[in-house]
Amino acid sequence: MLRKNKLALILPFSAALLFGCSSGEDLYAPAEVPEVANRFSPTELWSDSVGGVGEFYSELSPAFASGTVYAAGRDGDVYAIEATDGDKIWHTDLDDEEENDNRRSARLSGGVSAYAGKVAVGSENGWIYVLNAIDGSLLWKSFVGSEVVSKPAFSKSADKLFVFDSQGRLTAYDLTDGKSLWVSGSSSNALRLRAQGDPVVIGDEYVIIGQSSGRVSVISQDNGAVVNQITIAESGGANALQRIRDISSTPVVLGDTMYVTSYKGGYAAYSFKNQSFVTRLGYNSADAPAVDADSIVLKEENDSIVCINRIDNSERWTVNNLYYRELTDPVIYGDYVVVGDFEGYVYFISLASGSIEYVDELDSSGFYTAPLLADGNLYLQSRDGTLYCLNYDPTGSARVKELAYQQLQDYAGIGTNFARPGVGSTGIYAPDDISYEQLMQRRQSILRMAAQNEARQRAAEAERRAYERRRAEYEQRMQAIQEAERERLSGFGIMSGVKSDSDDETEVQAPAANAAPETEAQGEAAPAAPAQAPSEEEYSEKAAGFGL
Repeated sequence: MLRKNKLALILPFSAALLFGCSSGEDLYAPAEVPEVANRFSPTELWSDSVGGVGEFYSELSPAFASGTVYAAGRDGDVYAIEATDGDKIWHTDLDDEEENDNRRSARLSGGVSAYAGKVAVGSENGWIYVLNAIDGSLLWKSFVGSEVVSKPAFSKSADKLFVFDSQGRLTAYDLTDGKSLWVSGSSSNALRLRAQGDPVVIGDEYVIIGQSSGRVSVISQDNGAVVNQITIAESGGANALQRIRDISSTPVVLGDTMYVTSYKGGYAAYSFKNQSFVTRLGYNSADAPAVDADSIVLKEENDSIVCINRIDNSERWTVNNLYYRELTDPVIYGDYVVVGDFEGYVYFISLASGSIEYVDELDSSGFYTAPLLADGNLYLQSRDGTLYCLNYDPTGSARVKELAYQQLQDYAGIGTNFARPGVGSTGIYAPDDISYEQLMQRRQSILRMAAQNEARQRAAEAERRAYERRRAEYEQRMQAIQEAERERLSGFGIMSGVKSDSDDETEVQAPAANAAPETEAQGEAAPAAPAQAPSEEEYSEKAAGFGL
């Protein structure tokens, strides 16, 4: 069968190569769903329809902000949904806009983003729409010039919106009035994958994007200058198909390190502080890695899932029985790695061992984008447009990790200059002969960046000390929880979740979704997921108490 995933664009060229063997055997047939004795069952808190994508390729996925989930369907429907109970707050139909009159529909496909009271979504028709997050009214729209198949990104101070189009161009818009400020990136006519990663914003200084050239570009938010380029995958091959080296995944930036995968180019970790590679491994992927304090989880092109230790890059485990099931990007949810597949099955995989501990068919239409982790819950949007809210966090570790990860993202790049050494505000491709006025502008830009870096370095040092203290407290708490769990399970005489031959009827169950772990011996209670989304002030207070 043909896979309707991120390789869809190249299938017409590669089908003969993939299926041209004389035996007629389908080497890429999906594996059967493994039989698993489920150790637990996630709670479905609610579900509702938000509009589907049908058989079309789409990267539509929901967004979360301030206790509200924002989701969209291909035909133009955009919804705001109360995260606690699934009640719809407002609905806007972008198909009614005049530019979509002569199209099949609004063809929304770029994914939804929400930040600072605004919601943004792009379309295959080449438009970007920005809505009021309170009532869904259209604030402004703009024609980008090419399809938008990735999520827009907001600057940290919410004064700019960055839109990455299918030609590899990044456009910056004034978020207030929708005025185009600059266009950057590297457009290419070479054969490329259909998918693209999302722009990654670093404060109010840089935007990072992966490109079809196999490079990651670092772009100045001030003027769109490319101030750094990191080659992840070297070009090569006898034909256009073999030369594809797209970085179609969204880079993950934590601290001064970037984690990124490339189609046919492997996995890499790159330090901007040292301007050098920390790690390069041969795991080829078109999907974003999942990262936490100790682990990096990668989904390879054959749909094997690999977990490596973040510290020493040793391989911890591999899941090899889900080949070609068109898995979504993985997410780390507490103690589990969660993925969906093209037939609508959802898998919970133990982060510690790699064993599949839960699998069930949630939606027969299938899942195509990674689950969204927000406020301790998982949000999954199916092809037919049903949005599910699931929860399974008995120890509270999912919420703790989520807050810690948000902190790491918020402080990404502090104290680090992401530009190539010696590059000013005019970028890598600045001409050698520049005017005195331009030279002075560059000098002032460099001085400003240096002062900002010094301030961030001081803040980073204070944050590092606080981070180490929070991590020590967190590890002590989790160790107490694990010891209590081992003590509880030792009474069964067998490992958790395993049936003995003599006990056909009794299954050792994981703690109930709302049950607190037995930690009285350690003298402290386990962290519990909050009942509702915290306010910005509460978030800041709570986040300061957690960390990895």
